[in-house]
Formats: sequence, C-alpha cells, structure tokens
Amino acid sequence: MAHELYQLLAHALAGSWQSGLAALLMGWVAGYYLLCATRLWIIDAREHRLPDRIVLPMYALVGLPLLGVILLTAPDSFETARQTAYSGVIMGGFYWVMRLASGGALGLGDIKLAGVLGLLLGYFSPLNLLWGNLLIFLLGGLYSLALILTGRAQARTHIAFGPFMLLGTTIALLFPAT
Repeated sequence: MAHELYQLLAHALAGSWQSGLAALLMGWVAGYYLLCATRLWIIDAREHRLPDRIVLPMYALVGLPLLGVILLTAPDSFETARQTAYSGVIMGGFYWVMRLASGGALGLGDIKLAGVLGLLLGYFSPLNLLWGNLLIFLLGGLYSLALILTGRAQARTHIAFGPFMLLGTTIALLFPAT
C-alpha cells in the first residue's frame, strides 16, 4: 500500500489531479485502516471480541474511498472494482464456512472483519488475497503452536484470531503479491 501511495504522489507531483485525489483517498484508507486495526487488535486480544461499532463502518470508510481510487486510477475500473468486491465476498464467505466447520470456534466478528480485509487485500490482486490469508493462518498457527509447546495452552484453548488477521493483512498490504 505504501508503494501504491508513493506512485500516486509521484504522478500528482507531475501534474495529475486524479492521482492527487487518489493519493488523498489512499492515504485516508491507510490511516483509517491502521487506526481501526490498532483498536481492534487491543480489544480482541483483551476481550476476544471485535466490536461492530468499529468493524462495520470500515466497509464504508475503507470501501468507498478505495472505490474512488479505483475509479480515478484503474485503466479498467469496472474490472478492478469487481475484483476488489469479489475478494471481500470470497474472504468473508470463506471465514463463514470455517466458522461452520469449526463448530463456532471462529467468531462472528472475525467473519465481519474478513470481508473488509478481503476488500483491502483484493484491491492489489487475487493473488494478494491468497498471500494475506496464508500469512494470517501461518502467524496464528505458529503462535498457537508456541503456546502449546510452552504449556500455556492446550489444543482446545481459544485464542483471539483478529490480531493475526490484522497482522497478516498489514504485512500483505506492505508487501503485496501482485
């Protein structure tokens, strides 16, 4: 995401008002995402919940500016917007299926968060959606394994998954697979 923002700023400095506006929107998306991610990480780690009052507004306050960036900069804006929207639906749907398969071990807040994270990851490419989820599950699995090996948890111990969703997504946004 940082690389994308730098490119937009460079085009804006070269005189493109569309890139300037897109850079402002992308800056908003990055800042708002990081603010929400920090708040959600703290709350989920402490209370094992992802409040709707933070997660649900992210759909509009991340999704709409991201759509603006797409409309201002993408050569095929319809295709890019569709790819981004589908990525949110696919990631949310995948997490819903995982909730069903796990007997409810995955929380509804995780499912709601997955949709907006899917928008962010899918903006770059469908491959980035896979990369982000690989990181999410790898980081969560390694943490869980470390807890079990150190005796601080058992196989049935519930951990907050939101922080790993946010960390994996953030890494995939900083180093996207395109």
